[in-house]
Amino acid sequence: LLASFLACFAPPKAIVRAEEEEAPARTVTNSNSETSDTGTRVYAWGQRAALPVSTASGDSAPDEDLRRPTEFAWFRRFSEKHNCLWQQLAFGPSFGAARSNSGKLFVWGSYRKVDGTRFFVEPTALIFEIGGEDTRFVDVQCSESGVWGLTSAGQVVVWERVHARIAEVAPPQSSQAPRRMVGGRGVTGLDRPVVRMSIGVSHAAFITEDGEVFCLGSNRCGECGADPAVQGAASACRRVQFPRHCNPIARISCGRSHTVAIGAEGQVLAWGDDSKIQLGLGDTRSNLGDERPWTGSRGFQNLMRTGESMAPNSALRGGPDSPSFGRAPSTSSKKYGEFQVHCQWRPTLMMDIPLEFERQVHGIPYPPPDDIECGDDFTLLLARDSPDWFPPEELSQRLFCCGENGRGQCGRTLQSSQQTLSAVRLPKNSRLLGVSCGSSHCLSLLRRVGARKRELWVWGSNDRCQAAGPNSGVVCPSARLRLPVDARPEAVWCGFAASGVICSRKAVKEESAA
Repeated sequence: LLASFLACFAPPKAIVRAEEEEAPARTVTNSNSETSDTGTRVYAWGQRAALPVSTASGDSAPDEDLRRPTEFAWFRRFSEKHNCLWQQLAFGPSFGAARSNSGKLFVWGSYRKVDGTRFFVEPTALIFEIGGEDTRFVDVQCSESGVWGLTSAGQVVVWERVHARIAEVAPPQSSQAPRRMVGGRGVTGLDRPVVRMSIGVSHAAFITEDGEVFCLGSNRCGECGADPAVQGAASACRRVQFPRHCNPIARISCGRSHTVAIGAEGQVLAWGDDSKIQLGLGDTRSNLGDERPWTGSRGFQNLMRTGESMAPNSALRGGPDSPSFGRAPSTSSKKYGEFQVHCQWRPTLMMDIPLEFERQVHGIPYPPPDDIECGDDFTLLLARDSPDWFPPEELSQRLFCCGENGRGQCGRTLQSSQQTLSAVRLPKNSRLLGVSCGSSHCLSLLRRVGARKRELWVWGSNDRCQAAGPNSGVVCPSARLRLPVDARPEAVWCGFAASGVICSRKAVKEESAA
């Protein structure tokens, strides 16, 4: 009776969010109906010049960078009309590209007109002129000035000067559809078909089917595996030589001026620019160790807590041979001379991932990383955190970062401008379903162990609103990013100063009061 009495005062309708499935991806059934709402959605934010604005689909041209995730209607309408799903996004400085599950590529962009206003070109088909419209692509990425595609046959295709060609395909009026962008050339010099590629700002790396690595592009810091004093750029694909037992290479990722790869036995190798300690070789900024734990107030607190003596002032030292006044030993695997350039053009093994506090008691090392990602001057490693005998549904992972941290790229703390390998502050006991890096920010998709809900976490620079923070400064440590209640994130993508999320529609059911 009491339950019946309370039910009389219940609201007439209550919207209840349906639980998400346990599978990592949901199959979306699209419809050709113009009023259907089942197409995959794309949310994007950040630098407005790279956003896929379509005024014909109802999008309003932004006057400033977008601070919050905004849906762009063109993708949903195209998905519903052609019964396809979106699988990948890529962003350049003033353009972007997308790939559907049918292997088709689309490109968009913007340019500044003579009167100073910015004109946006909605997504249009990107056609490989030699291969024709039937060419199927399995990957698409953007460099500083071009769009790179990988076909299902293992051929690499590049469309150059896309930022300039956007104006050529633009329609006379914004209400009309743009022309298709036809062109592209195949990359030569590769002995075998390519199975994986990574495109940096000004250089690229490719893994062939036999596990060999070829690099192409700028080599000013040795990022293509050649001596920069001899070869400043790799104008043709150049094979990279690795130490023994590293081939075949499993994964590779390119930053602005450095490259990182995972070998056959889990070895992590890095080469290129090391000026921001992004190669994971330890603190190579000095040939001496870090003395901060034993100096100043931090050293005094350590003295009171453990009784360990503080490091004396440099003026009181008795020299490096003094047994009690010597400096802290170096912890880096490489040393540089006083006037030596901080770069490694030969692939060099990274140091082991340091143990977090909860592992230090038992001394259990982390397994080899499963994946790698690179920003402009920082590197991310994804390693398993849970024991290997845990079932797949209880698998948890941790993300480690090293390199530049002046804008919070490492997602942990702002206490140091550059950081050696340390864990990103993300929810513990969680599994990462995806992570992507822009120039100075990161976006991750994760699910906590025992939960079904997916969460978006972002950190790094927010000067172009690419981290979706409340201000234009820095987002550090990582912060959770929320989407509309009916959007279920499937994949995350970053590039330069823009971010995007591919979402499916989450089921929402209405319950009528009894």
